[in-house]
Amino acid sequence: MTGAERELLDAWRAVASAKHKEYRHQAWRLASLVRQGAVDKSAAVDQLREIATAHGLVRAHGEDRVQALLAEAFADATFHSMLAEVA
Repeated sequence: MTGAERELLDAWRAVASAKHKEYRHQAWRLASLVRQGAVDKSAAVDQLREIATAHGLVRAHGEDRVQALLAEAFADATFHSMLAEVA
């Protein structure tokens, strides 16, 4: 791999990492809103999965990593009893 190729690959990875960091932030933000009863859990998780696919996070990081991130964000949550949701 040439120096130029390495630099181009580094740029690709940096953008992918920035997307991953923001995605993680949004997952935790939505999980917090679910805990407060402001957002339905199923809607939040479905939207986050759609975002991960649309922005290439599944392709860049793999389905397992995206799923692990969602599991981490939504773990130990006490969900609002008024929301009808399927776990």
